Amino acid sequence: MQNLSYIMSVRFLLLILFLILLGSCKQDEKTENKVADNNATYFSIKQFVKDQYDIYRGQPFGLVKTVRLNGKVDSSLVTANNMEWGSIFKIFFDTDISDPKFLNEYDFTMFEDDASLTRNFYYEAKSDKLYTKKLQISADVTTNKIRSIFIEASENTRWHGKLRKLFYMPLKVINIQEFERSTPGPDKELIIEYRFL
Repeated sequence: MQNLSYIMSVRFLLLILFLILLGSCKQDEKTENKVADNNATYFSIKQFVKDQYDIYRGQPFGLVKTVRLNGKVDSSLVTANNMEWGSIFKIFFDTDISDPKFLNEYDFTMFEDDASLTRNFYYEAKSDKLYTKKLQISADVTTNKIRSIFIEASENTRWHGKLRKLFYMPLKVINIQEFERSTPGPDKELIIEYRFL
């Protein structure tokens, strides 16, 4: 009888040991999943621009370029082949938030607009120290093709401040707005817009 009680207690201890080991294996799986989730990133402006460039490169697009500098307006016709793509790309690339260091630095919201049949993705910076303050992407509800991108970015110091608003609608418009204040210099308002013909 005493032997049976000893065997039962050993089995009971082995069962508890097995459950503890099983629980620690499950805990390791959870940790691995968390590490895998940390590889996630936010929307990549760089990748999107690269995709757009690869899709439309070499197309004979004509555009109307309008430059407004402190109220003075100048317009010209340009082709896609002779545009300053490098400077345009840099302005958009500077707002990219896809680096993993930006995770949890933005509040994210997704909502659908039944009237325009769009799905909207909205990122808003949690800190004023971040350059990109707002990013809104509107995509078609049925095809998921991006209809437009709006970005607001700013940097401020005691003597200088710059606000940029960027808007892109595929094959329709590229709009770059810059509002700059400098102490003791004059304020600057620059709007560059490319409208596809």
